[in-house]
Amino acid sequence: MRVVVFALAVVSPLAAATLEIEAKLLQATPTPEAEQVAPYPRALCTYLYQVRKVHAGSYADDKILVVKWAVWKKARLERLPSEIGSIERLNLDRWIDHPEFVRERIVDAIGEKDLVIYYDGGSKPAAGESPPAGRGKESAGVVVRGGSAGWLFLADELRHVGTGRFWEKDWKEVSRAGVDPLPAMLDFQRRLAALETKLLIVPVPAKVGIYPERLGKNIKVEPQAAFLQRLQDAGLNVLDLEPVFAEHRKDPANRPLYLAQDSHWSPEGCRVAAAAISRRLKNCVRNSSTRIRMVPNQGMEIRGDLARMAGDTGLPKELVTLDRVSYGDDGPVVGWSDPASPIVLLGDSHVTVFSEGTEELHGAGGGLPDYLLMQFGYPMDVVASHGDGVHQARVNLYRRGALNPQASGYWENKQWVIWVFAAREFTRAERWSTKVPVVPPPKN
Repeated sequence: MRVVVFALAVVSPLAAATLEIEAKLLQATPTPEAEQVAPYPRALCTYLYQVRKVHAGSYADDKILVVKWAVWKKARLERLPSEIGSIERLNLDRWIDHPEFVRERIVDAIGEKDLVIYYDGGSKPAAGESPPAGRGKESAGVVVRGGSAGWLFLADELRHVGTGRFWEKDWKEVSRAGVDPLPAMLDFQRRLAALETKLLIVPVPAKVGIYPERLGKNIKVEPQAAFLQRLQDAGLNVLDLEPVFAEHRKDPANRPLYLAQDSHWSPEGCRVAAAAISRRLKNCVRNSSTRIRMVPNQGMEIRGDLARMAGDTGLPKELVTLDRVSYGDDGPVVGWSDPASPIVLLGDSHVTVFSEGTEELHGAGGGLPDYLLMQFGYPMDVVASHGDGVHQARVNLYRRGALNPQASGYWENKQWVIWVFAAREFTRAERWSTKVPVVPPPKN
């Protein structure tokens, strides 16, 4: 059975916020290993139950889909239910009532997309609870130490780079999904075109492709230009950031485009990418608000996701200098996003790092949405799925525009979808489906 990893946002019209039920376990998603969800330190799994009795709250269906914490602090939780047919007493909240988890990794092997999702808060380890056995082993095969001191790389990205000219090989051999991603991208563009919305694809280059010498001497990385040209020849609108980043690197006074200890680009990478996107979409730019300004040369210290996974407590924190976007007297705005925006910013955690406001994603005011706002003068509508920016991100976009009762007319003014995801997903994504809708099919 293929296990699909995704982040989920669901809208529900139900009035009951909490439930206490007696339920029988019908199906359980196998608990993943920590490396399956790396570089993220936590993940939840889905469980399908048959509702036997409702003790508190209101629930009409006979089945219910529940998410429980399965990976915590980079280690599997071993006390999860697995015996099919077992009876449990569950205290549940609606998933949508926990916006702090909206982009957490969820591993799902059940696929009951039409059921409202509930969250089992009792599955979260208590504060001070001892780490699960085996903590720390998960970094093997996930983090690769570079030849330059303090530089770390995501092993999965190196596997992608190691395929070389992957587009000239058998997709079943070089791709985790086993398929050419081109049909899925063309299908997505076709669906958007039917809504008079354009698509711009912005693959984030591999860190080792921009800084090969940081991994080791004589490292050579195949440029992605030939593959991206193949996509453009097929009719896709693609922005190749590699030459833009290469030009930026020529000046040694420029700030690094990637974080040494993290799998993401730096605020400087976000800023340079935002400027390149703005040049491509120049007709969408308008004058910026006077309340929005840039505060230059702000320093901060971070511990990157790769450093946390490596577990090297002797590695000093990384110093990052950024020009932080300030929103008037209120300072940085966490999760700055507007569903009414004419531009959708879609993708993985590259669109939320330094913008979402969490400690793990390094705060706010220095991410791609912030710098795009400076370029365009208005916020994007940010739709992200951490760890799966090519499939589940599109599913989340569908839910945002089609299943949200507050999103009537969502697509009426949308001009562009800017699709930003790690280039490694061309070979490392779990799925490149051609069956992800953008709007519901017409009723007969």
